[in-house]
Amino acid sequence: MEVLTIFFGILSVVFFGLFIFFYFIHKRNLRILNSISHIVSNSKDDVPVIRLIDALKEMKEDLESRYSEATKSKENMRIILENVNDGIVIVNGEGKIMLSNSSVCKFMGIENCSLEGKKIVEVFENYDILNFVDKNLKNFTTDSSEFALVYPQKRYLKCDAIPVILKENEKALIIVIKDVTNERELDNFRREFISNVSHELKTPLTSIHGYAETLMDDDFKDVEMVRKFLGIIENESARMSRLINDLLDLQKLEEGKAEFKFEELDLSRVVDYVSRIVKPMTESLNVDLRISCEDHIKVYGDFDRLVQAVLNLTDNAIKYTSQKENGTKLVEVICEKIDDKSCQIRVRDTGIGIPVDALSRLFERFYRVDKARSRKVGGTGLGLSIVKMIVEAHKGKVEVSSEVGKGSEFRIILPLSENVNDSDSIPA
Repeated sequence: MEVLTIFFGILSVVFFGLFIFFYFIHKRNLRILNSISHIVSNSKDDVPVIRLIDALKEMKEDLESRYSEATKSKENMRIILENVNDGIVIVNGEGKIMLSNSSVCKFMGIENCSLEGKKIVEVFENYDILNFVDKNLKNFTTDSSEFALVYPQKRYLKCDAIPVILKENEKALIIVIKDVTNERELDNFRREFISNVSHELKTPLTSIHGYAETLMDDDFKDVEMVRKFLGIIENESARMSRLINDLLDLQKLEEGKAEFKFEELDLSRVVDYVSRIVKPMTESLNVDLRISCEDHIKVYGDFDRLVQAVLNLTDNAIKYTSQKENGTKLVEVICEKIDDKSCQIRVRDTGIGIPVDALSRLFERFYRVDKARSRKVGGTGLGLSIVKMIVEAHKGKVEVSSEVGKGSEFRIILPLSENVNDSDSIPA
């Protein structure tokens, strides 16, 4: 009996001790919860725990909403930057890239376009651009400069440096990179064009002026010499006239102001007409001309313009074949179907041929393989450019193959009329 009394006594003491322990733990938790409730509710009064839980839920939802908006804003900014054609890279004061877009990588030839966090000297390989960035980082100035790149392809880049001060006075430099290659190439083309036109006009003008001046001081007793000089003046005047006419024609074609009267026509009409025009020239130059054309090849095109294109190629073939000193002097004009969708006119000769390295530039304005020989046969250097534009206006293309000493072949490839809608062609 005494043992039981002692046991229950000890048990009562243990339970009482546990009660006291949990009571103080509960009181401490209540103090902690009340402190949190005061912070959350910004109130000195005690806030029920259930309201505290609701407040915490609201805070959680608010934080999630703000995080979602921040993520969305960052993603939108990234989308906007990626759709900007200009390259944009933002560098902090230590030269580390804070933000960039894919245009930067395209311009600079960077394959792995994950640039954030890297130093700009690690990813940019162009010394001039790095020097430009470094200078404006140190001086924290607005600047603009232009650079020429060779790799991965020849480009002209204009770089603008814009210094900005972020929050907490953190400095950053925005570099805007603009591709101005087309503008610079156009400027170069204009300068080259003016230079070429000036040169082409200067040569005949010099001849005309020189021979006219000689005639003015002459007593006209030597009739043959006078005739010779007048003939040279006439030839040089005609050459100037051809050059000016070709320039005007080319300008109209480029500006879309050239008149095209599209109709369904048979290619044999074009080839026959050209052959009648060049026949006297082939006889005088001792060049054999052969015409071969399949029947009923219908194309949708402008008769006069197609005649102009084929005549230009045939005229060139005859003149350059006549320059050949030995061997067969033959020019062939062939029109034939390629398949059910297209046909071609081939102008083939056994002339002097064209070097392989010149073929890619053959249709450039004023480009001549042999300038002295071209002027000798009366070329302006614009004919093949005009041919190309006429053919392209007919939704076709021009191809060329050649071998030096053996001859050349030009091919005008055109769609058959049944494969061309009226809306596909250039209007008159």
